[in-house]
Amino acid sequence: MPKSEIRSSRNVSWKKTLLRALLVCAGSVIILLPAWLPNKPGAPLERGTVELLQAALLAAATAVMIGALAHSGPRRAVCRVLAFGLAAALVGELEDFISEIMDWPFPDVWVIGVLLGAAIITGLRHRRVMLRFFETMGHHSGAGFIGAALLIIYVFNRVIGAPQFWQASLGDGFSPEIPRICKSYLELLACYFIFVGSLGLAITLGRREDLS
Repeated sequence: MPKSEIRSSRNVSWKKTLLRALLVCAGSVIILLPAWLPNKPGAPLERGTVELLQAALLAAATAVMIGALAHSGPRRAVCRVLAFGLAAALVGELEDFISEIMDWPFPDVWVIGVLLGAAIITGLRHRRVMLRFFETMGHHSGAGFIGAALLIIYVFNRVIGAPQFWQASLGDGFSPEIPRICKSYLELLACYFIFVGSLGLAITLGRREDLS
């Protein structure tokens, strides 16, 4: 057995793994605390506060990935692509808050297009590094958190956020606010998973070693 494999196996601690799992689970509960707070007249908490929390988590994830640039060595391109993608998601979330809550116009489409275009150009210019990253990113739990967030947003949220689902479940007790509130809090949980996953990937990319 190679020395590197022996060294990595010795560094594994079930106590640290359990502690990390408990911290992630605790964060998932704490992030939903706004659902238990009293509502404010004229300013629905499930919209304003939750939208701000979503934007704050995406902003933190973007900042973490930008911070990893200085320590990622030859994999700076990976951090740039991820930072551009997270920044585009942040702009989309800010658009929801600015346009729907504050009722101000916001040119989100152009900004998102520029950010995604920069991410694509960066990825194409550093194809080998990006391909190596995608080959090995499945070995890291951070990628799993981001994958779970995408499943929540694009699969699970489409069901729970659909009025037809709640009409069939509640019958006469259905309220149009229920699917909107559930969809908003599921998106908040997904943003938390994106933040945790970005933090894990940034730490791994910051180490001068292979993702595998």
